[in-house]
Amino acid sequence: MGGSVGLKGTDGRLLLEAIKRGAKPVAPSRARRFLRKLLEYGRFEDVRVVSANGVMGCLYLEEIALNPSTYECLDIPRSSETSRDDTLEVSRELLRRGVELLVFVGGDGTARDVLEVCGTSVPILGVPSGVKVYSSVFAVSPEAAAELVVDFCRGLASVELSEVLDIDEEALQRDVMLVELRGRAITPSSHNLRVQTKELYSGDDLEGIAMHFLDYVYRPGVLYLLGPGGTVKYIAEKLGVGKTLLGFDAVVDGRLVGRDLTSEDIKSLLKRYAEVYVVLSVVGGQGYLIGRGNQQLTPEVLKTLGRDRLIVVSPRNKLLKLRYLLIDTGDPEVDRQLAGYYRVIVGYGEEYIMKALPASNTAQLRGLEKEYPTNGGSALM
Repeated sequence: MGGSVGLKGTDGRLLLEAIKRGAKPVAPSRARRFLRKLLEYGRFEDVRVVSANGVMGCLYLEEIALNPSTYECLDIPRSSETSRDDTLEVSRELLRRGVELLVFVGGDGTARDVLEVCGTSVPILGVPSGVKVYSSVFAVSPEAAAELVVDFCRGLASVELSEVLDIDEEALQRDVMLVELRGRAITPSSHNLRVQTKELYSGDDLEGIAMHFLDYVYRPGVLYLLGPGGTVKYIAEKLGVGKTLLGFDAVVDGRLVGRDLTSEDIKSLLKRYAEVYVVLSVVGGQGYLIGRGNQQLTPEVLKTLGRDRLIVVSPRNKLLKLRYLLIDTGDPEVDRQLAGYYRVIVGYGEEYIMKALPASNTAQLRGLEKEYPTNGGSALM
């Protein structure tokens, strides 16, 4: 829930800071989307759902009017003020009851906690709702998670070892990226519905990307919102401004006019400047353009901007491992509005054309083998 207010997660004391800044929980809406999609399949007679109590699960089962005879509520947690300890306790109880698949809603921190209890004793699957989702135990979206559960129950999903990664969020506040492999879990996988582990790149032509931006894109009087990542940070250095590694910073006429912006900061800037563009990079290995690490771009902000105000940059070697880009704003309708083809700057005078898909559109994801057999093509200026 810390993404929109400029935090890089909510582990530890950062949760209190997120609340202080006015952040709203993200997990409930993600849980509802997951369950609504699951309910579309309509058959729970052969599946028994065991859920955590209250805000950790059964509240949402009750909201979607699922037949009470098809699920069971634990007496954990025992209050609405939940913590990591509740996640651990629920996971232990689910293991004791012999569940065959454990589904959780959260980010890498929650995945780490579930892994601590489960190890490789039972498959786990994450419904993504974290700021950072580097681990590969997550579905692409809540809708994809629902379809993965259905495939798993029908015996149609494969089961693979997946990495659980986590980063030191307090170090991130100091612009230091510390990524640690916490272990490996068993995870269901089927038809492009699960993410790959995030990959870190040093970049193969950052100089060319930056100079292309300066020579062909950058214009005086225009406000540029520089998004997270090393590629965009390199562009900022060429502009002569200091930039946060994983935050949004605002630049106009070579001057830094906003640093580590929240969504509210961005809304304010949109009112002050007539022409605004956002510079974004791509999450390596996973292909997310929007929705991972850049939640300051809320659906409201993105509707104001529109897709034509998005400038995409990426090292070429990132794109060569991807067949498409993903958009997961938290609002499926906005995802659909932003979908389509994007020009991605990969070097000086060189761009790739890549298609961005809504992460919630599972039918399109499942059909990718036939529709998109190769990587995006290149376009020389």
